[in-house]
Amino acid sequence: MIYDFSFTNTSTDEEFFLSILAKEAKTLDLEAFFYTHSEQTHCLLVDLHALIESHKQNASSHAQLSQTQSQNKESILEQFAKDMDYSGQILSFANNLSLTLPLCLYFSFLQLNPINPPQAFFDTLDTLDSKLSLIEILTHALPLALEIPLHCDLQDANHILARCKTPKTHYYTPLQTQQILNPTSTNFAILNPTQSPMHKALKEPSADYLSKIVARLKNGENIVFSTARGVQSLSLTPTAHTHTTIVCDIGSLKTYFRTHKAHIDILASFEKPSTRLVPKEVFEKHFPADECGLVKVTLPYDMPLAIIGALLLQDEIGYFFLSHTQGEPDFDFAHSVQQEQILSIAKNGMFIDTHIAHNLSLHSLIDAHIDVDSQYSHLVIYLSSKHPSAFLIYNQNPKVLLDISFDNNPLHICEEITRKYESGGELLKNFGAHYPQILSSLFSLENENHPTNNLIDILDTCAFVLGLPPKNIQADTATNTDKTEVDKPQRADKNVLFYHAYRFVRERGPRIDYKLTREGNHIWLDYPLVVRSCISFKCAGVENEILSFGVLDSLSEFVATLVRDSLTNLAIDRVLLLGDMLANHIFLDKILEYLPKNIHLILPKNGFIDYK
Repeated sequence: MIYDFSFTNTSTDEEFFLSILAKEAKTLDLEAFFYTHSEQTHCLLVDLHALIESHKQNASSHAQLSQTQSQNKESILEQFAKDMDYSGQILSFANNLSLTLPLCLYFSFLQLNPINPPQAFFDTLDTLDSKLSLIEILTHALPLALEIPLHCDLQDANHILARCKTPKTHYYTPLQTQQILNPTSTNFAILNPTQSPMHKALKEPSADYLSKIVARLKNGENIVFSTARGVQSLSLTPTAHTHTTIVCDIGSLKTYFRTHKAHIDILASFEKPSTRLVPKEVFEKHFPADECGLVKVTLPYDMPLAIIGALLLQDEIGYFFLSHTQGEPDFDFAHSVQQEQILSIAKNGMFIDTHIAHNLSLHSLIDAHIDVDSQYSHLVIYLSSKHPSAFLIYNQNPKVLLDISFDNNPLHICEEITRKYESGGELLKNFGAHYPQILSSLFSLENENHPTNNLIDILDTCAFVLGLPPKNIQADTATNTDKTEVDKPQRADKNVLFYHAYRFVRERGPRIDYKLTREGNHIWLDYPLVVRSCISFKCAGVENEILSFGVLDSLSEFVATLVRDSLTNLAIDRVLLLGDMLANHIFLDKILEYLPKNIHLILPKNGFIDYK
């Protein structure tokens, strides 16, 4: 019997994870073999006793074989059999995976598949020289048992361990982590546990070094500190250069921020990525937020930071801040280099790296995901807050499915609402009666065209007619009866619409009309209708948070409907989504919810979400 442990594998640290598996197999005296194909790694373990028994049964079932041949077939494996319980050791290997293999985003256990070798496997054993080693015998025979693709390299555990030179200073088993961060444990704050070969030893400071750091933090000092992501300044209050909030543990994460299960699972993974979260309203003033009201958050990503967090928790301090600094730390831990990732995390567990690589274009983004020689047509949807939108049917002769082009001056759009729609004039009149300051701001805008090819720019006008002030002037309107109205013309700002949408706590907003109009073979989006819907709901007294969420919710539904229509009418079932709108977790959650389930969805690879 051969046991195939398969793992999803898109990791750039493949050697490190394979070494953990190989070392565990060697510890249990098991022969292990590895190969990787189609982003899956297979770890093959052999139950030698069961395999020998199958070999004997196979021999006895072939009457044409002589007794001598049968004996030779048996002995080629029996000479390597040990007095051990192979099946029990393989079970121990499976159980130990949870103790040794970290919870990783890019390398994780998929399934266990027991394999009974086919006749070709045993036929091959008959042809091999009995002087070969067990590794040599199995290297010859296993590809026949498993139909391993020809170009795949089958490697044994010895080969894996010989080439691995990448232990990590931030690798600890779950038990080690629990003990090191438990103030009542004898191993508390011990940076380098014994008998941990996959852990690269950190340089150790004096025993009270981290305690003194925490005391200085509580005294209000900013501390220059060595971390696995470079030198940082630590503080308990944000500074002008603060870029990240570190929450001390998962409990603190849940206390201060609105989270779901996928946030917790992914932030707690081996990679310790960052994400942008909405702080709970009562704590919002404590955290430095971006223009959308989101805070960049991570859990401690190396052990010294985690120990600092554990010490702060003893004083009921649940977070601290990282800031850029040019200073030099007074101690260097000699960390393994650890790259930061900022992820957009969906409720269903999907995640997208929001890093944008330099020197890319829309064409190069598409080429990174679709083979130039692909025989399949793909629907490519690119939605960015910064660049022209694209709805393309991508094949040997790419063509535009939906052309995006409109004048984004709110004044002109409202004038078109008056002309184009029955009762449009009445709607604007009613709007002015309810919100005279917004209408006054509208008519104060300059009468000039604002042409755009970016669908997301319509959100600027939506923000304008909703009377959403940019964040930098909200404080000036704090004493107004209606905080959404201002006394002077505003600049359009989609980010403030995002800010209000993120404050909505339910799952569904009002339906904003994103409607396609068709004339012959040409289709286009009715842009004024989007704004007209917002004005109608505003006149009905719908709150800005609800409306802002509805704008994004309905946009997601519109895109998903376009995908569904392309599937139904054009038989295009391969869909590539691109653009930094996928970093907006409302849009990401909703579009994943609304998309048809019977499509082949392609999400951006790391570094290829958008272009600069």
